[in-house]
Amino acid sequence: MTVSRRKKEKTGLKFRFAFVLLFALASFAVAFVKYMQSAPDDPLAERVIYTEAPAPVTEETAPPRAVTNPVPECEPLDDSYLDTCFFAGDSLIVGLCDYGFIPPENMAAKVGLNAVTINSESIVEADGTEFTAAAKINLMRPENLYILLGMNLLDRYTPDQMLASYGDFVDSIRVENVNIYVISVPPVTAARETDEVSPVLNSDIDKFNSALLKFATDRGLGFLDLNSALKGSDGRLPGELAEADGMHFKKAAYTVMKEYILTHVMR
Repeated sequence: MTVSRRKKEKTGLKFRFAFVLLFALASFAVAFVKYMQSAPDDPLAERVIYTEAPAPVTEETAPPRAVTNPVPECEPLDDSYLDTCFFAGDSLIVGLCDYGFIPPENMAAKVGLNAVTINSESIVEADGTEFTAAAKINLMRPENLYILLGMNLLDRYTPDQMLASYGDFVDSIRVENVNIYVISVPPVTAARETDEVSPVLNSDIDKFNSALLKFATDRGLGFLDLNSALKGSDGRLPGELAEADGMHFKKAAYTVMKEYILTHVMR
């Protein structure tokens, strides 16, 4: 092989290598340009940062469960059932604790609390801890929740106004699979109906309870008709069950309340 021929072959090899290298560089350049054109202006625009697992996406809110209301009578449960229960409400719930039927840790209640203020007013425990009713319920995560509200606003709000706020409270409960019961407003005595300073009419209580029954059924909540369980033959709270004000309970009335709860449980 002549020298000139070897030189030509070396030149051809160099040319082919240079051509391949240039082709590769050109392909990379084209790909890079296309990538830059498709990339967002903000390099963080498509980054998603989760501080916790994202909630599952659902097509629609699950419909309320079908319930039979008022909750029908069942075989009586023993007192240990109350250990699975939490009670929220006004002074009538406070009395349930004061008489020893439930412990303080199973209660979020306050004298004067009503269907409106329960959404925002703080409740102070014996150790000075403050919380809203919903905050404590969500922390304790009970199996069963009983709510008794309504008496304190009968003279100032319509049933629809009270139940709108009542609904806000129920919606603030974030405990999965909790059984929620709303308790009908109890009756008052004949003397309280005719009180000259602050009368309360059983007819107004009955009107609210009728609306509360529909509210509970529409939302899939249990409705406990404690009102009927406490009424005497005259349709009023018997005097022997009531304190002097004709609306708060003596211990005997709380015994009726406890027995009613233990014999009216959703299944």
